[in-house]
Amino acid sequence: MQEAVTVPETSNSRFKMLVASLLPGIFLIGYNVGTGSITAMSKAGANFGVGLLWAVLLSCVITFYLMSLCSRFTMVTGMTLMAGFRRYIHPVFGLSMLLVLSAIILSALIGVLGIIADVMHVWTTTLTPDGISSTWCAGLTVLALYCLIITGDTARFEKVLALLVAVMGAAFISTMVMEFPGWREVLHGLLPSVPKEVVGSDNSALVVVAGVVGTTVSVFVLVIRTGLIQEKGWTIEDSKLERRDAAVSASLMFIVSAAVMITAAATLHSQGIHFNRVSEMIPMLEPIFGSLALSVFVAGVVAAGLSSHFPNLLVIPWLVDDYRGLKRDTGTLTNRFILMLLSLFSFAGASLGFKPVYLMLLSQACITVVLPLVLLAVFYLSASKRVMGEYRIGKKDYLSLVAVLGFALYMSVQGIKGLVLDLGLS
Repeated sequence: MQEAVTVPETSNSRFKMLVASLLPGIFLIGYNVGTGSITAMSKAGANFGVGLLWAVLLSCVITFYLMSLCSRFTMVTGMTLMAGFRRYIHPVFGLSMLLVLSAIILSALIGVLGIIADVMHVWTTTLTPDGISSTWCAGLTVLALYCLIITGDTARFEKVLALLVAVMGAAFISTMVMEFPGWREVLHGLLPSVPKEVVGSDNSALVVVAGVVGTTVSVFVLVIRTGLIQEKGWTIEDSKLERRDAAVSASLMFIVSAAVMITAAATLHSQGIHFNRVSEMIPMLEPIFGSLALSVFVAGVVAAGLSSHFPNLLVIPWLVDDYRGLKRDTGTLTNRFILMLLSLFSFAGASLGFKPVYLMLLSQACITVVLPLVLLAVFYLSASKRVMGEYRIGKKDYLSLVAVLGFALYMSVQGIKGLVLDLGLS
């Protein structure tokens, strides 16, 4: 009997396998550290310097833990979180989460597209006297993304977002290195403290803090990740691979987020700029790029915007498919129609002239409000012997989840207070 010939793995093939195994994490970096995160981190750095670095670090640690916990649920059951909510908790709870998360995404769609359109308009004013209007920029962006989505797949999205994240990260990390404020100031920013109100800011301090946490410990990251894990076909035997992927994702989230905040602190904060308009971000990149700052800024922010708007358009169809227990497929007639409606909605909202920075911060703060409910549901699912069997959580995870839930509840209260102030409901 002829022996099977084993073809040795080459270094190139091993590298490709490594990159492929990390793409779910890279996808989430592109989604999480997008326009919402850059807006929140820039606002925090402009208003409070590096005073909220502790919130970023703590949020990234919590995100790593929750990503692995939610992934374990999917690797054991083969179900996404939304499907788990519907089957193991109650259909009404699952539907409620679907509606609430969809409402938050709708506001984020308007905010992200508004930021992209405003940035592109500012850039085109250097080419023509009046530039291309924000409305036209928004329309062209929506059309291009819709065409790309309906002709692509998740694997292609992952690769595109990986490239966009690289462009975005390089722009802000290089500026941070040039304008680094010193280790003493950075270490001081890692000491927990609640900032005071800043005169001249459109958003209250509480909304900014909640936005920083909400954009990092994002419910959407947890929901989307379980779908990616399901698509990869990872099982409990792939736990080591999953944790490495989650660690890479959370670590890069912190590096890029911290770089944006430190850059804003060293530039905008030192000049007394409170970042209420998108154009106020341009000085962040002037120290290293000089006259090219506008072009680099446009590339970085548009990359961040696309890496957010891309998945944001897909989230609602994905949530609907997850809730129904179906395989995610943007190619169905129903989902294409939903994507078209979402594209038109975001275009209409961006064209109405809402303040995109203000709207994005409100959207991120809303995430902290709904976070405790999702954590309670994850707590229940992870602790259920009926659901997880021998892989249900133990005492250490009980303590960790109680601590995380306590932090989430505290930030939720701050987010509600901030929303009440900013919306003028008090």
